[in-house]
Amino acid sequence: MFFLLFTSLLWLFIQFSKNYTKEVEVAVEYMDIPEGMIFNEESDQTLRMVLNGNGFRLLGHNWRRSVLKFNIEDGIVSGNDAYYFHIDNTFSTVKNKLDFKGRILSVQKDTLMLKLDRNQEKKIPVRITDNILYAGGYGSDKGVLVSPDSVTISGPSYLVDTIQYISTEKLSLEGLNSDYSEEINIDDNGLPSNTSIFPKQVTANILVSKFTEGSHKIPITIQNTPEKAEIKIFPKEVTVVYRVGLDMYNDISHRDFVVIADYAKASEESSYLTLELVRKPEFVRDVRLQEKQVQFVILKQEQ
Repeated sequence: MFFLLFTSLLWLFIQFSKNYTKEVEVAVEYMDIPEGMIFNEESDQTLRMVLNGNGFRLLGHNWRRSVLKFNIEDGIVSGNDAYYFHIDNTFSTVKNKLDFKGRILSVQKDTLMLKLDRNQEKKIPVRITDNILYAGGYGSDKGVLVSPDSVTISGPSYLVDTIQYISTEKLSLEGLNSDYSEEINIDDNGLPSNTSIFPKQVTANILVSKFTEGSHKIPITIQNTPEKAEIKIFPKEVTVVYRVGLDMYNDISHRDFVVIADYAKASEESSYLTLELVRKPEFVRDVRLQEKQVQFVILKQEQ
């Protein structure tokens, strides 16, 4: 066993003493990026090179990926916040940074480019993605409210300017019959990797109350009546049906609703006008008109 182990170690030593040529890829890292600037993904982030040396010198490059670090102060500044780092023909700078004692035979490129972007912050509204099913006889006047209602996004200005809002992860509840409050995550899966959101969670609040059904007869307003024409509709009122919390039931009157019939949208082949509900209280739910259309006649029309 001793001689077997000894010969094995001797064989390994001989093999590692030989010279080898190997192509490797090293990571490129840039140091001391100025405040207010962020890294652009279009920058050079890797560099391939061909190394020559004995097995001991190449051993570290086989087991782990080496990192080539450049200080931004050593770069040549160009327009549009770009920096260029030239690699000398002797590769001495690269050898020193990698602490490599062998030879560098070639590198993929003789210049590395670092591109920076202006970091921008702005507040954007939060939109909740929800599927709420209330228990029978229950509902919410205001639905789901989020707090805070906006978050701060930061990243490259050309990206941040295009983002108008952010959504939450989907909130699904069934049979809800009491007040609800829970933290919910911001859905940042669609955001680029060089942007960030703060905070990453918001609180979803739902005030639940007993609901009842109400109804009112609403007079129908005719719009866009043709000149020198008198239009009569049948019926002149329509019943609007809605659900509302018991605590708000007595606060609703027929004046809170407006229903119109637009003559400009009438079809020449039809004697009916379509009804539209154009105003209703914010805190009512499941609003519907019992009639979708009314019949009309033109009584008088001068040529």
